[in-house]
Amino acid sequence: MVRCASCGFVYVNPIKSDQSLISTGPVLGDRPSRLLTSSDTQEIEGSWEQQVIEMYMKESEAKRRNAKQALSHIEKLTQNGGRLLDVGCFCGLFLDVAKQYGWDCTGIEPLVMPSIYARGTFGLNIITDTLKEDSFQQEYFDIVTAFQVFEHIVKPSEELKKIYQFLKPGGLIVIEVPNIETAAVSFMGRHHRHFVEDHVNFFSEKTLTAFVEQYGFTKKKVIYPSRVLSMQQLVWWAGQYAGEGVAKFLKSILEHTHQSSKTVSINLKDIITVIAQKTS
Repeated sequence: MVRCASCGFVYVNPIKSDQSLISTGPVLGDRPSRLLTSSDTQEIEGSWEQQVIEMYMKESEAKRRNAKQALSHIEKLTQNGGRLLDVGCFCGLFLDVAKQYGWDCTGIEPLVMPSIYARGTFGLNIITDTLKEDSFQQEYFDIVTAFQVFEHIVKPSEELKKIYQFLKPGGLIVIEVPNIETAAVSFMGRHHRHFVEDHVNFFSEKTLTAFVEQYGFTKKKVIYPSRVLSMQQLVWWAGQYAGEGVAKFLKSILEHTHQSSKTVSINLKDIITVIAQKTS
């Protein structure tokens, strides 16, 4: 990893493997192109994405609460409703919540099967692709969100420039990323969960704010969001750090006490959200 001497931004250079990075278009492989617009969730069965989607949706109750929290911050800064684009929307849970709050929702997601799930389960307008300069009309959206996306992008400045063009003057961008400036990261170093193969950018409040302001946005709000997790998910994360034996022990306690589905809210300040406004 490299830390910029002038601004403090941390990034991976060189990138040893780009197999898990998505930068050029939809992840279709040798599958038929009809899947790019399919809403048939039966197509998901037997795919490598099926287990990932099922694990993700087991946390749907907690994730919906997180989505409502994010929307509450957004709606304090703008009128309710309008056109909202979620970049890297995955299964569409955030968009489904936003739709219930009255937003006109669009998502863009390069993974084929999560896109199908979002269309087929929630009836969402999902484009299976990466963001291109001609993906949408200029100055079309009131809000663009990108949750846990910019840490994966090799050229984040190019992504932000495109988003700027798609936003109306005065529109808001919401960027959520892992926060590298935390006590946990300092203590655990490369063993922290932020340091995985597909994370190539590491932001702090200072560098994320400077990033959006460099490309025509004015910071409106910085948030260190709490995260709602099921106890089962919390034990899984604990196992990543403490080992499989500890995870099995904690899991057995949860099963015995029937607490696996209970949710908790935690805040380690290892996630940061910046909401910024496009300069008119």
